[in-house]
Amino acid sequence: MVKRDYYEILGVPRDADDETIRSAFHALARDWHPDVAAGPDSEARFRELAEAYSVLSKRESRVLYDRYGYRGRGNNGLDEALWETRPPDVVRGENINTDLEVRSFEAAEGTRRVITFHATARCTACMGRGSLSLADPECEYCLGTGRKRTLSKLDAAHVLEVEACPACIGEPCPRCGGRGTVEEERKLRLRIPPGVDDGTQLRVSGDGNDAGAGSVPGDLVVRVRVLPAPKDPRAVRYIAFVLLVIAIAALALYVVR
Repeated sequence: MVKRDYYEILGVPRDADDETIRSAFHALARDWHPDVAAGPDSEARFRELAEAYSVLSKRESRVLYDRYGYRGRGNNGLDEALWETRPPDVVRGENINTDLEVRSFEAAEGTRRVITFHATARCTACMGRGSLSLADPECEYCLGTGRKRTLSKLDAAHVLEVEACPACIGEPCPRCGGRGTVEEERKLRLRIPPGVDDGTQLRVSGDGNDAGAGSVPGDLVVRVRVLPAPKDPRAVRYIAFVLLVIAIAALALYVVR
């Protein structure tokens, strides 16, 4: 899917200053908010505006966008560069672990298999914020993220709880109930390289669980189980025949005696 230029979406020139970008976003957001606009594409248009503003309102991401160009046109440089320059405290979703059984000849020669798994995905209605309302960039409680993160200690583990900011976010999103994420079933065509051993782990980056706005998804980790090779039926029949001959010979010898 080809996405429009973020500057074009906000209707500002490429040399616009921060205040111009912010004013343009807020003016358009008021017109296209799903609670106000009645058009069928208002929700998609609102998400498009929020995505453009999230990139152009931050200096680092705007510099990378100007350098690498539009998203969604086959150029992954922007996404890769954003990942490399992410702050160390970015929340990461949990990995998904699943098993996959392959036959011995498939493990030796390589194959492709379609796997089905359940994952926690970012809510497309609120873009993971937990509410259709926009966060206040100047909110002192959430620092403009719209999310309140609480780190609590449970026994020997640390549990991260994420919820909508109670200071600047209004009603929770009706689709995700304010969680920012929804459960979904996914299907993925996975390539099994030739020569894999039993217990080999294959990692698919970015196909794990999502933790909502401002986070990066975890990975999908597939553990390969190689089934033992079936016994040759001809060998089984040959062994059975030999045992039968031995039994007949023993019986004949017993009768003669």
